[in-house]
Amino acid sequence: MAAQSAPAPLHRLFLDSQSQAYQAPSSDELKQAEYLFRQAFNGAMRPQQRAAWTALGFQVERITDNQQVFTVIREQSKRRRGRGFYVFAIAPASAPILQAPHALDDKHTGAIAIALLAENQFIAGAWSTAPRRHQNDDDETVTDSDMAHQSDSYFIAFSRAAALAQPASAILQLHGFNAAKRKTEAGRRAGVIVSAGQSEPTPVVEQTVRCLRGELRVPVLTYPRDIKELGALTNEIGETLRALGRSSFVHIEMGQPLRDQLYTDATLRQRIGGCLAGVRP
Repeated sequence: MAAQSAPAPLHRLFLDSQSQAYQAPSSDELKQAEYLFRQAFNGAMRPQQRAAWTALGFQVERITDNQQVFTVIREQSKRRRGRGFYVFAIAPASAPILQAPHALDDKHTGAIAIALLAENQFIAGAWSTAPRRHQNDDDETVTDSDMAHQSDSYFIAFSRAAALAQPASAILQLHGFNAAKRKTEAGRRAGVIVSAGQSEPTPVVEQTVRCLRGELRVPVLTYPRDIKELGALTNEIGETLRALGRSSFVHIEMGQPLRDQLYTDATLRQRIGGCLAGVRP
């Protein structure tokens, strides 16, 4: 995926699925979505599942990208409410899951996650499709649509379904940070910051750090051992997974120079993708 080339099929669908507004779902809708996501993780996408997704305002498509077949679940064009873009792949049951909850705000994270999924062995992925915050032009109210910090969202339903249907899979969440805005010297020099969303790193975080350090020349720091910033302590996905007894959450913050490189450098992306695809809780 070169920056100047036409978008690949998955990336094109993702770009076509974006919305400028967000509408929060009801609790009943989220229960149905979680059930359907569990079915998708288990490989079930029969006419009854497709019909149920249609009733929720989504459409289900099969698409080929990079000689692989993917199942895409995205909002219908006339019913877009910023509830996300979801892809399921044919991969080993323990393969990791990717998330880009700030895909429209953290530059290149959405495109990087799309490319990683298309080029490597990840079982599924989830992308935000609305900005983190949206201002209503009519009454100037601001809607918070931050999928990393919403307690009732399709991202939560997807993550719960993943934890229950694929307990051996890590959930790798990609983010971007601005080194110039960091408060510490460690933050200003960091290339990547990896955390478990809690006060101590987990084995899967340590594994992720080892693999990234083996492939990157930039500093790869572990929260809170190497740095006290960007620990994702209020990340709702991490909290949800821990409440389910899972230690599978990995929060990966990338500086913009690395994101720029991953966006354009297919060779580096393949190395990083191969490394991350081998991460297990």
